[in-house]
Amino acid sequence: MKTTKQLICLLLISASLFTACKKDKEETPSAPSIDGLEVGAGNNKTAHPGNDLHIEAQITAPGTIKDVVLDIHPKTGTGWKVNTTYTENLAGLKNAEFHKHIDVPADATLGDYHGHIKVTDENGQVTEAEFDLKVTSDPTLPSVTGFEVGLNAAGNDLHAEAKITAPNKIARVTLEVHGGNWEKEVTYTDVAMVGQTTYNLHKHVNVTGIPAGHYHVHLKVIDQAGKENEFEEHFDKP
Repeated sequence: MKTTKQLICLLLISASLFTACKKDKEETPSAPSIDGLEVGAGNNKTAHPGNDLHIEAQITAPGTIKDVVLDIHPKTGTGWKVNTTYTENLAGLKNAEFHKHIDVPADATLGDYHGHIKVTDENGQVTEAEFDLKVTSDPTLPSVTGFEVGLNAAGNDLHAEAKITAPNKIARVTLEVHGGNWEKEVTYTDVAMVGQTTYNLHKHVNVTGIPAGHYHVHLKVIDQAGKENEFEEHFDKP
């Protein structure tokens, strides 16, 4: 009789533990995912000393994002390195766009590099995406100096200016403003601009209704040889 009771108790405890473990397993969110990874202009996986490196990806984390780490290092030997942890506009979100422009030093060693994007969620689950990158020199790329942006006091007009140099002549220029769920893009093909090797850009973008927050402004210059280069500035809307 005693043995039977002990057996019943053991079975009940085992069933309880199995149910609890199964419930915990079912309630654990799936690991983060990284989709649509783009490295370099047009995903060409190329960077140039003295310019920005565009990196973009869509992150999904049912367990919410804790942080995102970007690591870039030479495949062999010494050279340019990046190891940065990002949380701003990412931590606590289940869905986010990772969109960064990384400064490549003017003295960055040319050659082959390897990169990693690592996403960690609040449950400690980690997902990693890898990419190859080549750092090369191209003096014919479009370049920009004196890129500045500013929001007027009324908060409805964004001023942007820069000096553009394009050895292969300007084809078009794009200004993209984004932050949170707000985004606007404007493309310019002014007669005074197209076909020129230098141009002083001075534009005003209507941003009426833009919510408070931190915003990125991307200036992309495309030349008549199909080459493009992108540059970034920031502003805050109180």
